[in-house]
Amino acid sequence: MSIGHDSLAELAALVSAPRVMPDSGIDYIFLPGLKIAVGDEERVLDALLCPVQHVGYTTRLFLAEPIPQRGQNWTVHNILGRTWHTWSWNNVPSSLSPMKILSAHLGALR
Repeated sequence: MSIGHDSLAELAALVSAPRVMPDSGIDYIFLPGLKIAVGDEERVLDALLCPVQHVGYTTRLFLAEPIPQRGQNWTVHNILGRTWHTWSWNNVPSSLSPMKILSAHLGALR
């Protein structure tokens, strides 16, 4: 998937300066300071969106830290020289726009 300027511009409504960051043949989208609704609270974390297949998942959202009591089976990954956390949440299609992929993953944390 090629991540276009329009996709990044759409994500810029949520975070300042989203950018494509390649690692091991995958173009990730770095989302600094992403606001995440968790129940009645809001968390602000750096996030990394993988809009293509990653280790058996159709798409992934990685966070700077796990969110307690949300998601299941959290795992740790080293991407771009940094530790990232993600949970078991699958079947968000890579055919969606990056904004819709992100929205689907965030919905699992509410």
